[in-house]
Amino acid sequence: MKDPVCGMDIQKGEEITHKGKQYKFCSAACRWAFESNPDQFVEDK
Repeated sequence: MKDPVCGMDIQKGEEITHKGKQYKFCSAACRWAFESNPDQFVEDK
């Protein structure tokens, strides 16, 4: 899985669910950036 903020490939890390989809992050900083503006990092399909 790729971190949607920095693009790093990760296996374990910070996790959240947004609009029913699970996202993983390499660090708390990337998770915080995503949580502050998820639409910047997610494409609605």
